[in-house]
Amino acid sequence: MEDTPRAVHALDYLNVFRRRKWWLVVPIVLSIVVGLLLLKVLPKEYRSTATLAVAAPVVSPSLVNQSMQDNQERMRALSQQMLTAPILSRVIQEEGLGKATDDRLIGRLRNSINIAVPDPVAQVNEPRRLDAFLVSYGDPDPGLAQRVTNRVVNVFVDENSKRRAANAEGTAEFISAQLKASQERLAALEAKLRTSKESYMGQLPEQTQANLSTLSGLRQQLESNATALRGEQDRLSMIERQIDGIRQGSSDVVFLPGANGGAQASSPENRVVLLERELAQARAMYTDKHPDVQRLQQELKDAQRDAQIEKSKPESDRFAQLKLDPTYRQLTADREMGRLRIRDLQRAEGDLRRQIGTYQARVESAPRVEQQLASVQRDYDLERQQYSELSSKLRAAGIAENVERNKRGEQFTVLYAANLPSEPIKPVPWRVMLIALAAGICLGAGATLGREYLDRSVHDVRDLRDEFQVPVLGEVTRIQPV
Repeated sequence: MEDTPRAVHALDYLNVFRRRKWWLVVPIVLSIVVGLLLLKVLPKEYRSTATLAVAAPVVSPSLVNQSMQDNQERMRALSQQMLTAPILSRVIQEEGLGKATDDRLIGRLRNSINIAVPDPVAQVNEPRRLDAFLVSYGDPDPGLAQRVTNRVVNVFVDENSKRRAANAEGTAEFISAQLKASQERLAALEAKLRTSKESYMGQLPEQTQANLSTLSGLRQQLESNATALRGEQDRLSMIERQIDGIRQGSSDVVFLPGANGGAQASSPENRVVLLERELAQARAMYTDKHPDVQRLQQELKDAQRDAQIEKSKPESDRFAQLKLDPTYRQLTADREMGRLRIRDLQRAEGDLRRQIGTYQARVESAPRVEQQLASVQRDYDLERQQYSELSSKLRAAGIAENVERNKRGEQFTVLYAANLPSEPIKPVPWRVMLIALAAGICLGAGATLGREYLDRSVHDVRDLRDEFQVPVLGEVTRIQPV
């Protein structure tokens, strides 16, 4: 006869619980007792929390060219600064926790400090700006946790203020040193540029327009001088012809005004020419028998005779007599003055041509000089721009230094001091008891099922029938003892 699997009924579990209830209850009770003992034995940790706030700057950051940090940068900077060895060493020293240079103590203190941000009061669509931070410290002593937390935030606020002032001062000193170096480079480049410009004075690109204007004026002066020179040369030629005519007695003579308003010859030869002209004019008006015509004919004969006598004289006498002639002397003086003026004009023409050549060369060499001065000018302009920027930055750094020294900028302040914790954060009672209860239930259930599995006794009719496979005729109820 094959064994068929026995069907398990829900009442079977109830019967098992009735028979083995102490196997379930005792582990659970023991687990609860163990949980209570653990709550007494396990070391407790109390955590105290202080709130740091970022005070708004009194002076606008835009006035001192300070950029506002974003949330991630501010959180990172806060964590790094607060957990640095100098701040923690100062906290250890001031609180008397041990040796300030103990790296293990510093590391333990660093691991016990937690930095977080408070939950927002209200949900808004705009990005949240971090302006408050929660700084907490855990320790088995609640009073020590409170003191260390307050000490940490106070030391951080003090050190942060000093660091900001030192950074501002260091920035001002660095920019000042850079400005001084830039000023020295600028002075050297300025001297180099000045020397270069002095060596090319008159050929500089900015002087090209003035050189062109001067060149145009010199050319106009050259044209005027040439016109005046031609006029003086023509006048000199005419004077020399007149002088030659006087010497040779030609018809090209000069007449001086007479006492009665008429013309007066300056020599016998010229008198002959003058009388011939007057006689021709008189014959045109009168006959040869006219008294004026006859007078002029007689004067002409006398003048011709005087001219023959004059020609028969030696050359030296004639030249000496010409020197006494005021007309000849005037013409000679005019000739000398004309020659002097011509020499002056020719000298001025030479000077003008040389000046024109000089200014023409300056204008033509301006592009070459500009190219040679371009590199020096570019370096000078760049250094001058850098010097101007450094000057502006130095002024801004000076203002920022005064702002930080007077604590007028953005500062950390202790908004809420650390509280005295009343309940430990470790161990958590409900969590320990829940774990102990769960362990007791599991242990009791395992013990109950194991004991039931190892027990081979028969407890009811169905067990008897299944075990011996015989029909059961009757059942005696449980007899309660009297």
